[in-house]
Amino acid sequence: MAPSLARELLQLTPLALLAIQPCSAASLYSTYKFSPLEHLGGVAPYFEPQDPPASPSPPQGCTAERAVYLSRHAAIYANDYDYEEYIEPFVSKVENNTAVDWTKVPALNFLADWTAPMSDAEQELLNRVGKLEAAQLAVTLSFRYPNLKLPSRVWTSSAERTVKSAESFARGLELDDNEMSVVNIYESSKSGANSLTPYKSCPAYSSSFGSDQSGEHLKKFTKPIMARLNAMAPGFNFTANDVYGMMELCGYESVIRGSSPFCDLDLFSPDDWLGWEYTADIMYHYNVGYGNRISGVVGMPWFNASANVLMADSTDKQDMFVSFTHRELPPMVFVAMGLFNDSAFGGSESSINDTMPLDRINYRRAWKSSNLLPFMSNLAIERLNCSGSYGYEDGDYYRVLVNSAPQPMPDCTDGPGTTCSRTGFEKYVQDRVDMFQGFSEKCGVEYDNSTDTYSIYSDPAVGNGTFVGKSCVSRRFFWTRSTEDAKSMAPRPSIDEFKQLVNSGNRILALCGAGLSAVSGLPTFRGAGGLWRNHEATSLATPEAFEADPSLVWLFYAWRRHMALKAQPNQGHYALAELARKKDNFLCLTQNVDGLSPRAGHPESKLRLLHGSLLDNKCFNECGYVDRNNLSDPVCPALASAAEDYPPDQTLPLLDPAVPVPPIDVADLPHCPNCKRGLLRPGVVWFGEPLDELMIMGVENWIMQGQIDVMLVIGTAATVYPAAGYTRKAKRRGAVVAVVNPDPDSAAGLSASDFFFQGDASQILPQLFEGVIGKMENGD
Repeated sequence: MAPSLARELLQLTPLALLAIQPCSAASLYSTYKFSPLEHLGGVAPYFEPQDPPASPSPPQGCTAERAVYLSRHAAIYANDYDYEEYIEPFVSKVENNTAVDWTKVPALNFLADWTAPMSDAEQELLNRVGKLEAAQLAVTLSFRYPNLKLPSRVWTSSAERTVKSAESFARGLELDDNEMSVVNIYESSKSGANSLTPYKSCPAYSSSFGSDQSGEHLKKFTKPIMARLNAMAPGFNFTANDVYGMMELCGYESVIRGSSPFCDLDLFSPDDWLGWEYTADIMYHYNVGYGNRISGVVGMPWFNASANVLMADSTDKQDMFVSFTHRELPPMVFVAMGLFNDSAFGGSESSINDTMPLDRINYRRAWKSSNLLPFMSNLAIERLNCSGSYGYEDGDYYRVLVNSAPQPMPDCTDGPGTTCSRTGFEKYVQDRVDMFQGFSEKCGVEYDNSTDTYSIYSDPAVGNGTFVGKSCVSRRFFWTRSTEDAKSMAPRPSIDEFKQLVNSGNRILALCGAGLSAVSGLPTFRGAGGLWRNHEATSLATPEAFEADPSLVWLFYAWRRHMALKAQPNQGHYALAELARKKDNFLCLTQNVDGLSPRAGHPESKLRLLHGSLLDNKCFNECGYVDRNNLSDPVCPALASAAEDYPPDQTLPLLDPAVPVPPIDVADLPHCPNCKRGLLRPGVVWFGEPLDELMIMGVENWIMQGQIDVMLVIGTAATVYPAAGYTRKAKRRGAVVAVVNPDPDSAAGLSASDFFFQGDASQILPQLFEGVIGKMENGD
């Protein structure tokens, strides 16, 4: 530093020095900037990370002669799993929370009038930005390859979002109507490797891979965020899933509305976003990356077929081959090709998982899903003809681009820039094939007619596709429903047909609501106008209410306990319990807290009480103590007034707002015998509280274990999450849905392959299960 400048700085007053201090640790010449949208894994709008910063232009003297592209679909409103697991539960909590005045919460005050950017019906659908992204890729390719013929066909998997992406791409690339056709490849679970979704045909692959590992880092990175947010808004009870969903909304809302308040760095810091990103990277690593032994096997057929197309002398008058798929396949192809391998310059295949530790972030990793898998991410393999490239022989060379960034191929870098010679490319492809061949064997395929070969490019059986055109009405082709089914979408009412389905079904999932217990005589816990002794009943079902007046809350729940204990299980409860005993792979999820299912003898191992039980008591201080299935009535002497019975024509004094509540000393309420400090509280899930995390994880694991044959929805419209999401998840696992409900509106959303039985579950369920459990007599 110059002496004169040093003297001037020393003469500044302390106040002046404070005034010029930067608000961050950035240096004087810092160029640091941070965009959350570049760190959101698979939910970010398309961007080009320029990693490595090599030029996407062909090397000097080289011209593209042929190109093969594999693209993920463009931006959608929301992935179904993300919506059901993280976003909708958070949105529902915000909408139902009355304890927080968001206008007074810094960085979250926008929640006072914020509305969700997507609905349940819109999830999985391509949005406007998605259509723009697909068209933009088309225009980019037209500029990148001005000398190549426009493709006559593009290929796509059969999901609507991939089909719409392909159609938007075709519209952006063709100059006149009906120049390009879209070939729709059905997403079959028995197509072997000859598919754009081969992971669905591989029994050794599971979509749940990576959940446990990423869950560990999720807890770590969200812990301080939860503490900060709960200090700002103590009445909301932010969970790890809430935080993850809020950060996902940054990406999803940005591709729907153009921006999102959840992206604000005052809400989540750069370190927070890097924690989110690494959690996603861990999941992708173990699910479709190097942490999954089957990834390269699934990705190899597409790569091998594409490499052969590039090296072939003739390509049937097509220079560009473009295919659209989901986010699972491109990373599997990366593994097959050896790209983004964190152990490439040291370590070994056996130590690859060490490069993705769960207790800290590997900031120098090559496997970064934000760079690999934004919406519309694309992998290109090009054949270049190079002439006059100084230092290299004239001839064919091959190179790889990922989101326009050239990527060197391992052990294949003998050409200009990141390219590889024809001889080197042939050896490189064969070495990778030797490493990952054998799709059917390694996937454990047991179905007939499997294949290890990807032949869609040349197989005439896939057809020539359908012209898109710029102004034509969109054509949708889903080879999953016959024409006869399409004529009548009403669900089936046949009890005999459903009996056959239950008889032959292996894995059955049931979801039960209040309608199951209605005939048992249980009253709603809300009185006239939704009030209980002039209190909004839902206002008593919160931790804050219990902390403010535990005696009043205990009286409310002691009365509900008494009514539940007076009620008896009905034939519907007994039929479900017997079905659970007869079917080894049966699981029942109930939203009811009345304890009637356990009292009907439902096997505990096949029953999950999503919202807890009125008959359980647990420590309010959360010491871990739980008193399960306590049948005492009243639960303690001080609450005797809640267990009184009066003739039907008389009102229980406790329910009469004009009669004062009997005074109860807090010391006389149930106390925890374990920690001896806290009160016991009812063992139900209150508003604002998360469901039991281990239980929910167990349910998710059960769902992911294999095909589900039947999904029963009994006495509920299943509109409260996460319960509402289970029906959709079961359908994705192949389930036929059967709804039992007296409300005809409950049949909404069912297809012609589903069932709807309108009426009382206590009468209908014994008939539906008769072929398995036998005929039930009254009182069984």
